[in-house]
Amino acid sequence: MNEGPLSEVELYAFEGASGSFYLTPHEFDVELYGERYERCPLERSALALGAEAAKSALELKLPPDHALVRHLLQATLTGEATAVRLRIVQREYWWLSGTRWMGCVLGVEVADDAARIRCESAQVSLKRIGLRRLYSRACSHVLYSAACGAKPIAAWATVVQVLGRSVEFDGGVPAAVAGTLAGGWLETDAGARHMIVSESTVGVELLYPVAIEVGTGVQLTAGCDHSTSTCQSRFDNLDNYGGFPFIPTKNPFSTGIF
Repeated sequence: MNEGPLSEVELYAFEGASGSFYLTPHEFDVELYGERYERCPLERSALALGAEAAKSALELKLPPDHALVRHLLQATLTGEATAVRLRIVQREYWWLSGTRWMGCVLGVEVADDAARIRCESAQVSLKRIGLRRLYSRACSHVLYSAACGAKPIAAWATVVQVLGRSVEFDGGVPAAVAGTLAGGWLETDAGARHMIVSESTVGVELLYPVAIEVGTGVQLTAGCDHSTSTCQSRFDNLDNYGGFPFIPTKNPFSTGIF
């Protein structure tokens, strides 16, 4: 039997609590052990193993409109992106020859022509010592996550114009969320979330260009700058504030005992 093009195939399994994606960079779908790995024009950087794994992250490149990219962008807003695990396996003929790489997703960046997903090796994660939460003046909680506990502030608007990253609404930005949208997101009926960078009286500017039809209704959700003042005045949520705003600014090792 001629196994030709199936003699060696890489398979990518993205698995998380909110969804799983199975992809292959080859020109055909691959079905193995009940899972279908869908073809995708996916490219990766060189695999770093051993001591080299700690020096460089694995980077994947794929189309910016792929369902996995939208899923990871949405998961990033809720703090779930780093919980998505990636396993790269190699198939030879009709069986798996072994796992080539394991790790987790660090984040995703979207440009006009491609999306880039950065991943960290499991070797690096296992060697990391101590707690992962940052000790900083600003709050480190993901907005609206379970640790944050804030109640979402949102309002609906109708799109009247889209120019690249700029989206304008009928009647401008709704009063209920006016002045609060930087760092928040725009969500369509399909569930796609797009991060808001800034706002004006007539609309918002998104992190990357989108294609939204005029007349579409979208939900605008308020953001947060992770400061104590915003936490209290906007969300009345200071009891759950995750920062340490009273860290001393003087260093006793350089200025002496104060």
